[in-house]
Amino acid sequence: MRYSVGDKVVHPQYGPGRIAGIQQTELLDGTKRYYVIDVPGRGLTVHMPVGRADEIGVRMAMSEARLPWVLHVLRGRPQHLPDDYRERQRQVGDKLKTGRVIQLARVVRDLTWHSEWAHLTKTDSALLRQGRDLLAAEMALVSGDAVYDTTRLIDATVAAAVAKQLN
Repeated sequence: MRYSVGDKVVHPQYGPGRIAGIQQTELLDGTKRYYVIDVPGRGLTVHMPVGRADEIGVRMAMSEARLPWVLHVLRGRPQHLPDDYRERQRQVGDKLKTGRVIQLARVVRDLTWHSEWAHLTKTDSALLRQGRDLLAAEMALVSGDAVYDTTRLIDATVAAAVAKQLN
């Protein structure tokens, strides 16, 4: 897929950002074109070869119209995670690697619920934080809200769903 300056995109490794420019660089084997992606949530600028965007897994950020669906997923019933921490962390890690917003929402929801009836390991907690940070950054990018406010919305939505089910 071809992107234009100003497009909101998600890099599977670095998270959501905006195409800040398209740069041509002279190399020994010829001229290469790179997307310059500003990733504000991490304070990064990523240079990615134009021809490798699909291979790397860069995608357009979700539309603002998808925000209610993300909140719906966060409020939904959790998927039971394996009791075996290795298997649980493998499954969660696989979902995070997709970089897909609905998978991120499921990770946040399911690990938060899991913490209600079992202890989260250090790695589980780190995966939960990573999922929430990526989800909040993409939601903030498309809504124009601050990442801090979006993180609070995510936490409040999941906490309300847990409280409702436990009462």
